[in-house]
Amino acid sequence: MAEKQVSAGGIIFSEGDVADFAYIVISGTIELFHMHNGAEVRTATLEPGKVFGELAVFEPQELREYTARAISDAVVFSIAQEEFQELFNQCPPPIQPFLLLAFEKFIPTKTRVKPQAASLPKGEIENITLSPESEALKAQFKPIQIPTSALPFRIGGYAEGGEKNRRDQLHLAIASQSSPLQVSRQHCEITFDGGDNLIVNDLGSRFGTVVNGVAIGRGRGIYTLPLQKGNNMLVLGGAESQYQLAITCGNGGAEKPEKVEKVKKASTDKYAGF
Repeated sequence: MAEKQVSAGGIIFSEGDVADFAYIVISGTIELFHMHNGAEVRTATLEPGKVFGELAVFEPQELREYTARAISDAVVFSIAQEEFQELFNQCPPPIQPFLLLAFEKFIPTKTRVKPQAASLPKGEIENITLSPESEALKAQFKPIQIPTSALPFRIGGYAEGGEKNRRDQLHLAIASQSSPLQVSRQHCEITFDGGDNLIVNDLGSRFGTVVNGVAIGRGRGIYTLPLQKGNNMLVLGGAESQYQLAITCGNGGAEKPEKVEKVKKASTDKYAGF
């Protein structure tokens, strides 16, 4: 837990960032906004005593749905999920069930549209190959062979010339054009859906994901799309993006891929510790 001073116009966090801290306004004024059709849409103006970014303590590693910016010079107080957990544990045991009930009512349920048809059920293939397709990616990584038993495989970006953020827990981090970041820090993942069908899942990226010519992601009505056996095309950041990858399911793919014997899974557990 710490105080942070923010100058007028300063960004506290951006839409699409991983939710790592919740905040309380100590002084000054904070505005929350999201982008729609290239324009800023303000959703709230916060005065001292107000809380924002609160889902960071309930759903760590979820993605921010808005940007927080200081309207005037401000001071905010930050708290991480682990710190919130410690404070929760200090509450008298008879009170904790009531707090948990309040948390469950507060936290919204995220609905994602499931694919209408299954193309690759779990167990049909043992490995997939992920290969750079565009010149922008060929210099960044070599083809990777991923056992389906190691899924999910998470892909994200960071600003060119910058450094990867370990908190993002990515399996493949891509240096991307910034201002704004073309490949979101948590962009998409290759995984299985609830019905054990192999899919690509957009993680709320800013510019979306295109799978075999179909755009998915925020504002498109669907977040997931099934993969097909054989060759698939994945584009990060919209149809015209230079970040293009090939996903080969089954036979084919690169001649000498780097084999990933074991991929460490990124944490996706909700309400960890509660």
